[in-house]
Amino acid sequence: MVDKKTESGIKSVKSFLEVWIKFHDMYADVTSKEIISKDDEAKFLETKEMVRLKYEDLTACLDVKYMPHSRLTDPVSDILTITSIRFMSERNLKKLHEDWRDSYVFLNSRLERLKSKKRRLGQFNPVGVFVKRFLERKQV
Repeated sequence: MVDKKTESGIKSVKSFLEVWIKFHDMYADVTSKEIISKDDEAKFLETKEMVRLKYEDLTACLDVKYMPHSRLTDPVSDILTITSIRFMSERNLKKLHEDWRDSYVFLNSRLERLKSKKRRLGQFNPVGVFVKRFLERKQV
């Protein structure tokens, strides 16, 4: 049996993870440079906006709400511009890296739960589910 919401959720999480990883890689690459060009800053901000839009899609699809322990949006909102990273304290940089890791783990666990749900749903007979729903509607 195919559940469109689960399928859509898997697609949304995968899509968001791709952008999330790209954004983190870009962050790591640019911050390792001595001089940050205007072009680097522009690409970074463009990718940051893409992450924001993909996150909105993800929350709409999965009803994912921000939870303090998941830190899903903190790394994105903490970085206003790439040049501001140079002025962050060591403690804030460490927190930022921990938030990236926590977000990545959260997203992957969410993806695995959706894949597991898809496998479970695949074991159901669609005809049996249809008959059960039909009988439930008749009783109401």
